[in-house]
Amino acid sequence: MISVVPGPFSTKGKQEAVQKEVRENYETYFAKAAKTRLWFPDKLPERNQMADYGHLITEDTKEILLGFLGVESIVDDYVYSGLKAAGDSLSTKELYIQWGYEERRHGQTFRHSLIDSGLYSQEFIDKFLHETLEHHWTFEDQTGYEETPLLGAAYAIFQERQTRRNYTYTRIQIWEEYGSPCDANGKRIFPAIAGAIRFPEIDEGAHEANFTNIVRIYMKYFPDLALDALVKVSKNYQMPAVQMPNAERFIQCILATKMGDARKIISEIMNPALEKMGLENRQALRKAVKNFNLLPENAIVNIEGRFKSGINPDDDTPIYTMKPNGEFILTDN
Repeated sequence: MISVVPGPFSTKGKQEAVQKEVRENYETYFAKAAKTRLWFPDKLPERNQMADYGHLITEDTKEILLGFLGVESIVDDYVYSGLKAAGDSLSTKELYIQWGYEERRHGQTFRHSLIDSGLYSQEFIDKFLHETLEHHWTFEDQTGYEETPLLGAAYAIFQERQTRRNYTYTRIQIWEEYGSPCDANGKRIFPAIAGAIRFPEIDEGAHEANFTNIVRIYMKYFPDLALDALVKVSKNYQMPAVQMPNAERFIQCILATKMGDARKIISEIMNPALEKMGLENRQALRKAVKNFNLLPENAIVNIEGRFKSGINPDDDTPIYTMKPNGEFILTDN
């Protein structure tokens, strides 16, 4: 739920409120992660099954898994960028440190999967990672903007959602390549890599929810900035641009699976993420930014069906409701 709270706060007061709620969000996120998502890639039981199933993996899927390893391997660049953008915000820094820890185990999971399944030798993987890490990823190169905590969170919403969707698709694809194994009751069984990839997949869903919560907090206190950030990162959105030795082949395989289909990225990634912000789609987002700039400076903004501020404004304070299509309707006090 999004609640836009306009005042009575000074800009400094709003900033302090944002930091307080980001901190509370971090504490909730960390506590839940410690209880429900505590796992270690080197101890996954699925590793013991990988040698028996490795020969069933197709060449295209093998290349995709290698590409996923490459993308996950540059997590330290993401963390460094986030820490730099955090400035004096300890809560944001702690968030990126915890997020980085969880992301690192994704790369380790793909590394174990490729080696344990006999798809690549350890020497090949080590060389691949060394060459990939020679190039550094930056938020500015990726998006064209210098990273801020808000811009970073806005971009991460789409990126985490797409990563989870890619892992879900690949998990099902591998299950089919394994022969679609099921138990006696017809329930799917996900052994070896198909089972191991489920752990990063669940993490990515939690990460998407976490960054969504952060942008929602900004929507409460600085809706104009939050809307602007979503416009900026969605305008030319694409997955992290990583320079890998197999980049061309990886992209070919991704496109062949339709995971990179632009229409699906809009319909399955971007629009659903924006719906959580109270907007129908990217067109509605652009309209909301344009219309917001036309509102009176002292206006209170509500999100249709999602707002309860608990504030009793003065009789002369204009109150507007943002509709899912990006329009703002003047409402009665």
